Amino acid sequence: MNTAKQPLLDFRTDGPIAVGTIRASSVLSAINVAEFGSEVLAYIKAHPRVNLLLNFENVDYLSSAVLTELLRINKAIQETGGRLHLCSVSATIREIFEITNLDRIFVINGDSVDAAVRKFKRSIEIAAAEAAWKEPAEPA
Repeated sequence: MNTAKQPLLDFRTDGPIAVGTIRASSVLSAINVAEFGSEVLAYIKAHPRVNLLLNFENVDYLSSAVLTELLRINKAIQETGGRLHLCSVSATIREIFEITNLDRIFVINGDSVDAAVRKFKRSIEIAAAEAAWKEPAEPA
């Protein structure tokens, strides 16, 4: 019998974006929430400056402990110079973010993963173009 623990997220890359799909709602139960945070933080540590899209398509509820982990994850990503976006967030879960005003901290997207990846890539392109305008000109 295989007793190896299954990861709580599946990670894949799509160009400059790393997509972390939460495998099931039960992943975010009180029992697994710390493990969820540890998995994502380990991924961030292994991939500095990561542009991470967390896919919530399999998630139908959130606890306050999950929100705390998401705040820790966001802080860790920002400290490495990366970005965090959330996608496939249901209306019910989005409401939780709105009630707690966390929708002002996170980029939250109700779109499918593919649409969210396209938007995330575009936001990276726009940020790079804006940064290019802000850089001082090289002396001639």
